[in-house]
Amino acid sequence: MINLNAIPLDYEPRRKILPKLPAFVTAKGQREPEMSEFESAFLCGTLKQFRPKKILEVGVAGGATTAIILQALEDCGEPYEMHSIDVAENFYRDKTKPSGFMAAFAKEKIFDNLRGTHEFHLGKFLPQIIDDIGSDIDFVILDTLHSMPGEGLDFLAVLPYLKIGSVVVLHDVSLNQARAQNFNSHATTALFGAVTANKFLNFVPDNGNRPYAYPNIAAFQVTEQTVECIENVFLTMVLRWAYRPSDGEIKLYLNHYLRYYPPELCKIFAEAFKMNLYNMVIISNG
Repeated sequence: MINLNAIPLDYEPRRKILPKLPAFVTAKGQREPEMSEFESAFLCGTLKQFRPKKILEVGVAGGATTAIILQALEDCGEPYEMHSIDVAENFYRDKTKPSGFMAAFAKEKIFDNLRGTHEFHLGKFLPQIIDDIGSDIDFVILDTLHSMPGEGLDFLAVLPYLKIGSVVVLHDVSLNQARAQNFNSHATTALFGAVTANKFLNFVPDNGNRPYAYPNIAAFQVTEQTVECIENVFLTMVLRWAYRPSDGEIKLYLNHYLRYYPPELCKIFAEAFKMNLYNMVIISNG
């Protein structure tokens, strides 16, 4: 089921915290946070509406969005537990800074006595840390590579740890339409389309600069049917992959899936990897 414009947008957390964070602009004009003001408002509105207790963020980058999430959780006025994971120990746009450096600054310099707890897990893949984080997660933000296999890998890894009724927010669900060079950036688009769930989309307000209102952020709520129909997400793995995970990474995820999913679905994943590996070799050899 698609719910249109059902999330009350909340602009306040970003407006509160962003002016207090250190400015960051690359030579190419890239800024933190990577979400637009509308996208942050959708994320914070979703947090406010569902009021989660245990939050998992996968993909940290510079950490400005992490700081905005913490501000939104503080504004809710209730205790929480939040974990932020990134496979990169250093910020991909400035390797002299650790991933999440802006959120670390906010925790040290801005927030006083957080109502909840927040922990970084850097330099690790999700299956390496998820058992330590544990189950009963009720809110996930997936914002990683956007190219296949991308976010699908991590959603399949985290689903067994989610409560029924938990919410997953996906960033960059229309990134593949933003510019011609983004044609491979459809991992979140594929996941959002394939998953069986209660889905949420808010159309972007008309500002006169866009010819369409479809957003670049969306959310879905996990139901019992999400688990029953998970084969649809496994089948997205047959789409052409834009990058090659290492053999060790694939083994890590496959072994993790074998703990929770039927062998025939794990076989589909293994075959998808072999198919993509074969085609990458063919292409590289001309």
